[in-house]
Amino acid sequence: MKVRYALLPLTLVSSLCSAEALSYKVNAYFEAQKAVEHQYSKESDVTHLLTLLTPDASFEHPRFNAVLSKEEYKKGLLSYLGQYGKCDIEVTNIIEGLNAVTVEYLHPCVDQQGNTDEKENKQKLMTLFEFSGGKIKRIRHYF
Repeated sequence: MKVRYALLPLTLVSSLCSAEALSYKVNAYFEAQKAVEHQYSKESDVTHLLTLLTPDASFEHPRFNAVLSKEEYKKGLLSYLGQYGKCDIEVTNIIEGLNAVTVEYLHPCVDQQGNTDEKENKQKLMTLFEFSGGKIKRIRHYF
């Protein structure tokens, strides 16, 4: 009985480390996304972002009934190359769970002419990231 209680804190600590590792992977994804959403982005930026995903990863946006495979997501990312001036991602809240991280954030962008949409840039966004084998298996946008 005492052994079980002694192992409980170790289990909790190991669980926290895993959650922190997942948050680190989400941050890496956001950094890769910012590189893709830049005026001078290249196909190699998209390739780098996709290395963070499992081979069977999906990208979902329920508001638009969109469910994309990794290959379809790649095509979508490639179609946006060079269309932005620069985008940023400002994380305001992170909730870590079992093999999942939910992130609330702002995504302010500037177009190539230096214009911004203040309303869009102030909109809070929420995305769920689910993981398998240390990589992102599902990205689900809720905005």
